[in-house]
Amino acid sequence: MNKLTTYEAAWLLGGAQRAALVIFVALATDGRLEVADKRQRVKLVRSEATYPVEAAALALVPESGLGVADFLARIAATGAVKDLEAAVRAKGQLRMLRWFSPTYRELLEHPGTGLLRVAVLGVPGIEDERLRDMFEHPLPGMPKIDPFKPVRDNTIDGTLGPTTGSGYI
Repeated sequence: MNKLTTYEAAWLLGGAQRAALVIFVALATDGRLEVADKRQRVKLVRSEATYPVEAAALALVPESGLGVADFLARIAATGAVKDLEAAVRAKGQLRMLRWFSPTYRELLEHPGTGLLRVAVLGVPGIEDERLRDMFEHPLPGMPKIDPFKPVRDNTIDGTLGPTTGSGYI
């Protein structure tokens, strides 16, 4: 394991999505991202980064913020996360089938703590209860509205109210 960084280990064990999750957890626990758990949105607090994948992730957050699911998808699609595959391959850890890698098996047997635990186990490995709960119970999707069926009812009982014409009382 001493050959791989935490982000490379995450990519080896779970691909781009797992690496994106580890990057997000690292940025959120360090206080570089502010996470609104009720709305599941992230905002940038500090833009300092140690690794290129962190810098790429921090560059994705606009001033207005971004939804967590959208943020994770954007991180997974960045070139910096794709470079993790090349780094893992260059270190000789990527085989035809990942589970034949001795590092892969060693990580599964000894998940460790902190970010390494998140890299190995995914969401169940997140130690921060608030963040883990946010991933275990995501917000429901927005309701679909038929664009061809007009929505005119905005009252409790379903009537249009005392006026049916201009809308003035």
